[in-house]
Amino acid sequence: MKSIWTIAAVAVIAAVGLTGCATPNQQFGQAEMNNTVLGAALGGVLGGVLGNNVGDGRNQVLGAAIGTALGGWAGNQYGKGQDVMHNRIAALEQAQSTVTVMVNNSNGSYTPVVLRKYGTQFVGPRGEYYAALPGEAQLKPVYGF
Repeated sequence: MKSIWTIAAVAVIAAVGLTGCATPNQQFGQAEMNNTVLGAALGGVLGGVLGNNVGDGRNQVLGAAIGTALGGWAGNQYGKGQDVMHNRIAALEQAQSTVTVMVNNSNGSYTPVVLRKYGTQFVGPRGEYYAALPGEAQLKPVYGF
């Protein structure tokens, strides 16, 4: 019974330690952190069971430690892949809901005005609403010079 608690303690300590390796970004990253902890816990338990059943039965703690490390690493890598996918989807969704209108300035330069689409309306960078997609002439008094 004492060895089971030792295995559990090693798995929990390693899971918490490996969670520090997961560096979530601001918008996503939770999958990476969750999968690191889950992988470390499952790896620790599996490593303890294998360590107990392989060899002379005195490898429980070593097996748990190795299993926790490998499980945490595998979970972290899986979580990173999920986070990359979520970030790509978010970037595509944002690209589909924005329109850039180039405003021609008096000196020949252009000012890009990025408008976000909300339903049938558009919102400018300063928070102003337009009932339809505004053209260059409508945006020039606000964003041009």
